[in-house]
Amino acid sequence: MFVHVAQRRYNEVNKYQFHRRMLTFKDMNPSKLFIIPLLLILSSLSPVDQDELIRQKVEMLTAGIPVTVGDDPIYCGTVLPKFYQERQFKKAWSDKEAKELIQTISNASEEGLNPGDYHLKMLLELQEKEMDQIMKAEFDLLLTDAFLLYASHFLNGKINPETVDSEWQAIRREGDAKLVLEEALDKGKVREVLKDLAPNHIGYKGLRNALKEYRAIADKRGWEMIPAGETLKPGMVDSVRVPLLIDRLKISLDLKQTVSDRYIYSEQVAVAVKNYQIRNGLETDGNLGKLTTASLNVPVEERINQIIINMERYRWAAEEMGSHYVIVNIADYQMQVFRDKKKTFEEKVIVGKPFRKTPVFSSKMSYMVLNPTWTIPPTILFNDILPEAKKDPGYLVNKNIRVLSGQGSSTTIIDPYTIDWSSLSKANFPYTLRQDSGPTNALGAVKFMFPNKYNIYIHDTPSRELFNKTDRAFSSGCIRLNNPLQFASYLMQGRSDWTFEKIQQIVKDGKEQSVMLKEPLMVHIMYLTSWVSEGKVQFRSDLYERDRHILKALGDPPPTI
Repeated sequence: MFVHVAQRRYNEVNKYQFHRRMLTFKDMNPSKLFIIPLLLILSSLSPVDQDELIRQKVEMLTAGIPVTVGDDPIYCGTVLPKFYQERQFKKAWSDKEAKELIQTISNASEEGLNPGDYHLKMLLELQEKEMDQIMKAEFDLLLTDAFLLYASHFLNGKINPETVDSEWQAIRREGDAKLVLEEALDKGKVREVLKDLAPNHIGYKGLRNALKEYRAIADKRGWEMIPAGETLKPGMVDSVRVPLLIDRLKISLDLKQTVSDRYIYSEQVAVAVKNYQIRNGLETDGNLGKLTTASLNVPVEERINQIIINMERYRWAAEEMGSHYVIVNIADYQMQVFRDKKKTFEEKVIVGKPFRKTPVFSSKMSYMVLNPTWTIPPTILFNDILPEAKKDPGYLVNKNIRVLSGQGSSTTIIDPYTIDWSSLSKANFPYTLRQDSGPTNALGAVKFMFPNKYNIYIHDTPSRELFNKTDRAFSSGCIRLNNPLQFASYLMQGRSDWTFEKIQQIVKDGKEQSVMLKEPLMVHIMYLTSWVSEGKVQFRSDLYERDRHILKALGDPPPTI
């Protein structure tokens, strides 16, 4: 106890630096014990100055020395020092504002965040104590760190998406947590300022409500598992599975009416199953088959995690997507267009295979190309086309793929039968392969261009039958669009010189033609496995197995900022 008091007094007058861990007699070199009485004398000569104590801690942070309060580290080692330096190390928090912040972070779980990340336990302990000057300085630092961390998690997400998924390159939300803190303290409205930082997207707000609902379900022990069995269809009787199914559908509000006979798989139950299938991206046949049963049996705890994961994804997303924009949700195999927050176009898409993932990014669509030729990109060229050409150069002829040498006006067409394909490789390939326009062209009748480093675009496809499937991960990364000429016509709305009939005629003529959009629009390629649409929470399978990495990262301590 004697050593503990001596060290605390010594730190107050800033005569020496001690290790973060408290010294004990066991730890201390006996030859240095004479210092302790001297420290007590020095401490009695200098009054404790709270601002000076804050300055000391800030200088430690700027010097790269970790600072802790109790067992809690200060995470904001860059932003927090700037905040205190600009206010000349003066104490920042009043009792009222401190209380507001603690109450706010106590409810962080409502946002899918962990209140423990924001020093809640330590803040509550200090708040309840009769604090000395040192404790008050540490309390102030801890409050500031908690606010900055909480604000930054709203502005940018708790985790950097690129650390868990290198193919996530979407436009991020932007904001300065320090400026937000200064605004909150100047206005004396900590709770309101933090509340306003939450994403304003309707999908995020819907997930926040869904999180509350599904946690309430979890508090009632969720739902019972439905045993496997033959596919149940309307008119069939099952005294075990049908009652369990009815209860399950009632819990998730897919079935709201009272069912007269709990053993019969009635049309009423089938309609409720269809509602569930629509919300979960399943084949909408109204039958209780293997896939629907498996989906119904996903534990409520996993659904809660899925909601939390996608709330984090919304915190990554740009606050303003534009007044007129396209969203492609990879996990939903769907493209939607919005203008002034209203959905104006929707269509099925095909996305990249799990081993040829479609990346997440944003870019601006500025033109489209009718009857496009296809310059084969490197990944497809070396993984798919070159192996076939080595087996039979006639493969290229059958696919209307030309072999080109040179560039610009010096470009020449090479007969594929004159090339020694066995000698070519990724390191030695002096040609460009280009597929002619036409019925067999991989891009179909039209491609929609939004420049990006991935060479990804939205386009037509000759493989129309694939759109009839529920899961549509068949491409090499690009996004294939069902009914693309209707989308082309949509983009030409308001232009009297471009009608749907004119677009069809150009496609029929077969001549390649670029068409600039009068009104370019943003394209946001997203990956959401849960969201809310028209008041109903949606769940999708984790096609690319990205969710578990995010869930793990959310459970880790916050990264420093």
